[in-house]
Amino acid sequence: MNGTDITDEQLVRQIRSESCQNRTNLLIKRYIPMVSAKAAKTALRCPSAECDDLFSEGLLGLLKAIRCFDEDKGAPFGAFASLCVDCAMKNCVAKALKANPLSRTEDFDFSAVSDDSPLTEDYIVEKENEQQLMKKLAETLSKRELRIFELYIRRFSYQQIAHELDISEKSVDNALCRAKTKLRKLLGK
Repeated sequence: MNGTDITDEQLVRQIRSESCQNRTNLLIKRYIPMVSAKAAKTALRCPSAECDDLFSEGLLGLLKAIRCFDEDKGAPFGAFASLCVDCAMKNCVAKALKANPLSRTEDFDFSAVSDDSPLTEDYIVEKENEQQLMKKLAETLSKRELRIFELYIRRFSYQQIAHELDISEKSVDNALCRAKTKLRKLLGK
């Protein structure tokens, strides 16, 4: 399978059941245009929020979606991922509005964040940049951090990760903290 003939739900199952970083990358690549389009549209509607911050938060929301998706709930992954990205961006907007007291919350329509239509120029730019992003992710995290982060996304508990890698739970926690810090730096947070 080259990745284009596999559903998002199948990818999530593979990510959780196998050691497949390339599957995680493939799923993230599929959703980067959506995250980018939502960030651009939200930034236009709320000038207090930076587009890069919105994109970063949206990407973290996507990672949360990969980690928390439950196929048994009946919703498709795409809908769940969109909801997680929306929530992350809404939180970012709320923080931006709080940081800028001259802005008025009622001027921002939070329901408008869920517009899913991609902007063509955003889609083209993100397609060109997605390989660079994935390469930076692999370059940013150590092999151990990347492996622990992969297991974490696959919904392994700290205890399960520690057992799988034959390390302490504290080492798992430390590695995840470092990985998250590095990811925030990579994403400009």
